[in-house]
Amino acid sequence: MKIISNESTVSFADDVLREVWRIKDDLSASYGHDLDRLFAEAQERQRLSGRIAINLANHSEPIFNVYPETIHL
Repeated sequence: MKIISNESTVSFADDVLREVWRIKDDLSASYGHDLDRLFAEAQERQRLSGRIAINLANHSEPIFNVYPETIHL
């Protein structure tokens, strides 16, 4: 694979990374830089969403065999 790089590509990538890091820092600051609080809030949002949450670490078989209703072709 040939990688094409020029100043505008690098600049764009830098801008994207800066924005991602800014968002991450803002999110962290909004929870007082407390990962446990942030994680608890994320779990609560997940619970309230009503969507099925699947922990793949607890499954020994392919996920589509366990939850066939999640397949949307």
